[in-house]
Amino acid sequence: MKAATIFHLAIGLLMIALFSPLQSSFAQNDSSPEPAEKYSREELTQMLAPIALYPDALLSQVLMAATYPIELIEADRWARRNKDLKGEALDAELLNKEWDPSVKALCHFPSILALMSERITETTNLGNAFLAQEPEVMDTVQELRAKAYAQGNLTTTAEQKVTVEKETVIIEPAKPGVIYVPYYDPFYIYGPWWYPAYPPYYWAPPGAYIGVGISYWPGFYFGVAFGTWSYFDWHRHYIFIDVHKRPRFVRHDHWRAKPGRWHHAPIHRRGVAYRDKFTARKYGQYPGRSREIKRDSRGFPEQREWLRSREERTRIERKKQQRERVERESRERQRIDRDKQQRRRIEREQQIRERAEHERRQQARDENIRLQRQKSEQELRQKRIDTIFNRIEEGKRERQSSKRGRFSREGRGGDQRGKGRSGDDDRNDRDNRGRNRR
Repeated sequence: MKAATIFHLAIGLLMIALFSPLQSSFAQNDSSPEPAEKYSREELTQMLAPIALYPDALLSQVLMAATYPIELIEADRWARRNKDLKGEALDAELLNKEWDPSVKALCHFPSILALMSERITETTNLGNAFLAQEPEVMDTVQELRAKAYAQGNLTTTAEQKVTVEKETVIIEPAKPGVIYVPYYDPFYIYGPWWYPAYPPYYWAPPGAYIGVGISYWPGFYFGVAFGTWSYFDWHRHYIFIDVHKRPRFVRHDHWRAKPGRWHHAPIHRRGVAYRDKFTARKYGQYPGRSREIKRDSRGFPEQREWLRSREERTRIERKKQQRERVERESRERQRIDRDKQQRRRIEREQQIRERAEHERRQQARDENIRLQRQKSEQELRQKRIDTIFNRIEEGKRERQSSKRGRFSREGRGGDQRGKGRSGDDDRNDRDNRGRNRR
């Protein structure tokens, strides 16, 4: 008995010696994970700003579907090929698809589905944020809604109903079953943007003009079930799923057994890597073991893939900077063209004023010349008139002068003949001469 006990103890010590390094290795991998790389408040605000004012029913579908980027791309391609399917016909076709119900729901909103597919990087970031930071995402949505409400830009309209319950802003369709999708300029709708280093995204239909208020995409009819099978529990910070209001495009055997909190389904992730180790481990991906076996199969890319993603982000950032530079240059050219047109307009107006002033001065000179000429003519006529009258007076004076000269000459030449004659005699002689002439 003593020998058997010693043998069992030896076997036990040998097994402990053999398995302790492996156990310590697994313990190290499981107990000391790398810290989760969370999105900052600024990044969450940036990505949620264009969709925070969606109705609650639609916003919940967008956040859930964002966690399945591959299925979103597949659904968008399928929806583009089947644009004529609407209403019940669309539900009947979606019934055979193996996509997540949230992805199927967005097939009724082809514009949103197209935006999420085209901007798959932003969509993936949104889904990763919702998986790892669900409470912070919902708090950020409420913060954005509160700012829009305080600015007076979020109100009840013919398209939506806005209610505030204990500082929680709830947005519902104004008519049951008809959901209008809002699009707006985040820089205006929330007031002055408080994170200038993180400008918000823009989500709008192609060709749409984002004005100063909230505009709406066309409404879609889904029936009551669409807006009631998923909704936010704002106080507990999660999305609630009601199995008793199953949408028509989901089979009974593919639906969860009882109502409760929404849970992410890794099977619909289609192998897309999660952003951090904590989320990956939560949904069945084990990065510690995958390093020793096959890291790519567990959703954690190798270093070269990380570098490739970083290069992709750098390329996208460069394209964004190039687009912004082109826009700035375009605005600068437009400003220069406006300045040139303004200068040309001012020069034309100046030339017109100078020409008018020149014509005015020329008319003034012509008028002055005309008045001077008229004055000269008047003076000349007056001078001629004066000359005529002067001739009469001068002739009279000449006659008087000639008469005095004649008398003077007669007085000098006929003194003897005139002696003894008086003035009366002279007058008598003149009178006699006059009678003789008659």
